[in-house]
Amino acid sequence: MSAQDIERLKSDASGNTALSEVLAEAIPSFSTTDDAINFLESRGFEITAVELARAASDEARNEIPVGEGEGGYGALMRFVVEH
Repeated sequence: MSAQDIERLKSDASGNTALSEVLAEAIPSFSTTDDAINFLESRGFEITAVELARAASDEARNEIPVGEGEGGYGALMRFVVEH
């Protein structure tokens, strides 16, 4: 996944969007990052665990607390940082 794809994910899953809402609702059922990857793949995103971890790491460097105010995308970043 390129930086452009990460930006698309962030845009599509942040704030008040359908993907943001569905993602935020699904995260409590995730046990591992593989669950997150499978969820994203089922919605047309091709992303690896390494790429997702890198995005979460970038978020962690830039924002405290991670993902605050970013809807489902922020919740996903918090999940990845914690797992």
